[in-house]
Amino acid sequence: MPNNPKRLNGAANLALVPTIYLALCASNVFAANDYQTPEGWRTECLGRSQLDMPPNTVWHLRMPFDNSVSYATDDPWFGRYMDYGTEPVSEVYKLVRIRISPETTRDAFDAAARTVLPNKTKAQMRVLRNRISEYEESYDASEDEWSEYLKEVRALEADYRRYREMVAEITIVQSVIDFYESKGRPTEELEAELADYERQIAALPTDERYEHERAFDLGIPDASGAWHPDRMVALLWRNNRIYHFEFGPKNGEYESNFDTLEPLARDLLARFRPRAEFEIPQEPGVCLPFGFIADSGSEKFDAYFSWHVQGTPYVLNNLKLSNSVGDALELLPMLTKRLMGNPFPNALNITDLGPRRIDIGSTRGTFAGRAFQAINPEGDKLSSHTQYVLNAGAVAGKYTPTLLFKQQSFANDQPPPPIEQAEEDVLNMMRSFRPLPGMQALYDEAESKR
Repeated sequence: MPNNPKRLNGAANLALVPTIYLALCASNVFAANDYQTPEGWRTECLGRSQLDMPPNTVWHLRMPFDNSVSYATDDPWFGRYMDYGTEPVSEVYKLVRIRISPETTRDAFDAAARTVLPNKTKAQMRVLRNRISEYEESYDASEDEWSEYLKEVRALEADYRRYREMVAEITIVQSVIDFYESKGRPTEELEAELADYERQIAALPTDERYEHERAFDLGIPDASGAWHPDRMVALLWRNNRIYHFEFGPKNGEYESNFDTLEPLARDLLARFRPRAEFEIPQEPGVCLPFGFIADSGSEKFDAYFSWHVQGTPYVLNNLKLSNSVGDALELLPMLTKRLMGNPFPNALNITDLGPRRIDIGSTRGTFAGRAFQAINPEGDKLSSHTQYVLNAGAVAGKYTPTLLFKQQSFANDQPPPPIEQAEEDVLNMMRSFRPLPGMQALYDEAESKR
C-alpha cells in the first residue's frame, strides 16, 4: 500500500476494518495505467464487464435443491442470482430471475423438475392444510365454545396427518411391489393396499391454484417448464448444473400473463448458453457465473453474486452490477454515508483508512476504509488478527455499470489474509474492470459515429 504518515503502524496496523467507497466516471476504454494482472489471477466476467480475480474462486450458488455445502451468513449483501430484462405487461419489473446450481447430479435436476411441475397430490394436501388454517382463523372467543373448537381443530389435524402418511405409504408400497416382482414373489395383497390408498387420495379435491397450473414443453432437450398463477418457471440441465429461470413474478397489482411471457421466455432461453469458468464471450451480452445471454447490449440487468477464494472461506466477496437507474439512486446513500464511530472504545481498536482517490479501470474513483481488532480487557492486548470489511461503489456512467462490491472477513479460528494483501487485491480487482469485448466493440462503434 502507498506510504502515508497517517496510516496505522505496529499493532494498530492489524486493526483495520476497511469500508471502501468509490465513484466511477464514464469510460469506454480500458487504459493499462501501469496495471498488470497479478501472477496466477484469471479474467472472469459478470454483467457486461470483465475483471481479474484470484484463482480458485468458489461461487456461492446454493439453491433449495442442490448438493452444495451451506455457507452460513446473515449478511443481507449475500447474493446468488441475476435479474434480467423488463416485465412485458407492467414494464416495471424484471422479466426473469436466474439462479445457477453448483455441479450436481441428474437426479438432483429431476427432483428439481418435480418440484417445479404442477403436482396434484401437493394441491390436495394444501386443501387439507388450508382447512385447518381457515378454521383456526374463524374462532371467535365471544361466541365459540373452546372445547368444541379445540376438538374440531384436532380432528382436522388428525385427518391431515392420516392423508400425509398415506401419501408416504404409496411410495413405500410401490417400492416393495417393484422389489417383490423382481424376485418373483406375489404382490396381490400389496397391489390391493396400494389401490385403496390411491382411491382415497384421488377423492380429495384440489385447490384453485392447481386449476391454473400447467406444464409446458420448452422444445429443447434436458429442460422442464411450468406455468403457475404468479410465475413461469423453466429449468435447464447443462454441463452438470441446474439453471433456474423464474419469469414474470407477480408484484402487487402487476401480474404477467402466459401468452405475453411465453414467446419472450423461449427467445431468452434460445439466447442463453452455459459458459465455462473464465471463458470470456466475444459478442455483446450479459455474463453470469457459468452462463451467458447474448443480446443487443441494452437490456436491463442486475447481477448479484458472492464468492470466496478456496482456502479462505471466511472472507466473503459480494459483487452487484446493474445498468438500472433505480439501483444507482439506491446506491447513493451508501456512497455518501459517514463512517460510524467506535461504540465500544474499551473493547475494540478501530482504525479508518482513506478516503483517497484510486484507479478503477481507466477512470478515477474514491477509496476509504475501516478495520477493527478486539482488545483483551485484562491486559489491553490486541487480538492476534484483524477483522475487516471492504466496500466499493460506483454509480452507473455512460459505459460503466452501477457497481457495489463488499469484502468481509468473519470471525473464526482461521485468521484472514493480512489487511495489506486484502487492500491490494481489491485495488487490483477494481483497476482491472473493463467492458466485455463485444460491449467494447459497440461502445467504439457508437463513439465513431459521434
